[in-house]
Amino acid sequence: MENKQIALFIGILCLIFTGITNSMAQNSTTVTNKYEVAVDLQNFFSDGTPDKVLFKLNNIKENQIKGAYRFGIGASYWVDLYKITHDDENYDLTAKQHKTDLSLSLGYEFQREYNRAIFYYGADLGTSLSRHDDIDFPNINEYYKLFFVPFVGVKVLLNDNLAVAFEAGAENFVQWSKTEGSENFPDNRQYHLFYQSHFDLPYSLTFNFNF
Repeated sequence: MENKQIALFIGILCLIFTGITNSMAQNSTTVTNKYEVAVDLQNFFSDGTPDKVLFKLNNIKENQIKGAYRFGIGASYWVDLYKITHDDENYDLTAKQHKTDLSLSLGYEFQREYNRAIFYYGADLGTSLSRHDDIDFPNINEYYKLFFVPFVGVKVLLNDNLAVAFEAGAENFVQWSKTEGSENFPDNRQYHLFYQSHFDLPYSLTFNFNF
């Protein structure tokens, strides 16, 4: 499965760069669309699910797209039912843990079109939260993040409505986390606050629908 996902990832990148090359020799025939939905496939190549969805409202002036306002949302919910057996203690436990993730972002991108290739840059500001709860120990982990990401990207139009895009970004975030309880120390509590900055390549890899 991993080999197929890697092959698909390489194929999408080849499609983007081939589209950039071909666009340089073509005349512009694109249609001006007002809205765009972009599905981020970055996590698809690791765990098989989309990372987030971007909703874009194009900033149109003189029948040309100058940029776009973008709103991103990502969510996931995961449940694990498991059983623990200690034969030496004649002990059985059926337990459950679940994890919830939610992220929201708001940003803007400036665009420059070259035939069927669009180069753009901008920034996203957002927040995310994650909660991992192991009910039977008990153990709770909570993470809250505030992030700011300047990015650059390129989008290749496959036709008037479909496109693929690749972005690189510099993620800067402040994260606060809380841990309560553990398997051996149920009354244990830990709190952390830290800052991190790193370069994401890719920041997003999206399949886009324009309308």
